[in-house]
Amino acid sequence: MKYTDWLKRANKNINESLVSCFNNYHLDGWSENHITTQVMKSIESLGLEIDWSDRPQRMKWEGFKLKGKSETNFGDIAVIVKVWVTSDRFVEGVAFYEAKRQFFDDKWKPKGFSSIKQEQLSNISSKTHASNVLLYDVDIKGKMVYASSVPTALIRELACANVASNSGRLLHYYGDLWVKSLGNNLLGMNLDFQKSSVDEIKKLVSGAGRPFIILNAAVAKIQILEPKLDNSFIDKNLYDRWIKPDEPETVVKPKPQNDGPKSSM
Repeated sequence: MKYTDWLKRANKNINESLVSCFNNYHLDGWSENHITTQVMKSIESLGLEIDWSDRPQRMKWEGFKLKGKSETNFGDIAVIVKVWVTSDRFVEGVAFYEAKRQFFDDKWKPKGFSSIKQEQLSNISSKTHASNVLLYDVDIKGKMVYASSVPTALIRELACANVASNSGRLLHYYGDLWVKSLGNNLLGMNLDFQKSSVDEIKKLVSGAGRPFIILNAAVAKIQILEPKLDNSFIDKNLYDRWIKPDEPETVVKPKPQNDGPKSSM
């Protein structure tokens, strides 16, 4: 698969998942944890192992979801990537995404991302510079869907100025499509490669404030290399795989609607 094709297909799946979750708003489908779970499952349906046809790289990954109630204080999605440069040499990098949903009034006008909290963003920023806020949004009037990624430090400063949580859709203009940020991570790019950051995030996985989702990936910078995954740091008593080895991979389909939002890409 070409990398650009993966971006387009992944973005389409993300948007379909957002529409499906929004259509189930009355059933708590528009909660951040539910949206994140459905979005990540839809991306995984594109394949857990990919040899990029337009890049000299191979990638494999797997997703884990926290069992029971989320206790996260430092980010909803922890991305941990082992980048192999030879058969026995690698470097590890990490990234964080904190998911926030759009809130609406009783006429479905956007009120802003009201769950943004300055203290929480400061905690995330203290763990790694490679952190972003992931914004979920559906525009009924414009029939558009958004999953945007904006640097945490920028959102934090906007929160300090009291313009982050009630800014409507303004925050989307400060970032880019989330699928692009995630795609770069899966190429071994835009990660925090500091050992202290990697160790801190691995410690969070099994401690207090653990992330809701773990995306564990391996990237081989040469296609003849095997991108070896290591999930030994993941406590299986705390986390479950989304898709078990004996389960079929499925694509989340949106609930049909005549005047609903459409894809933004």
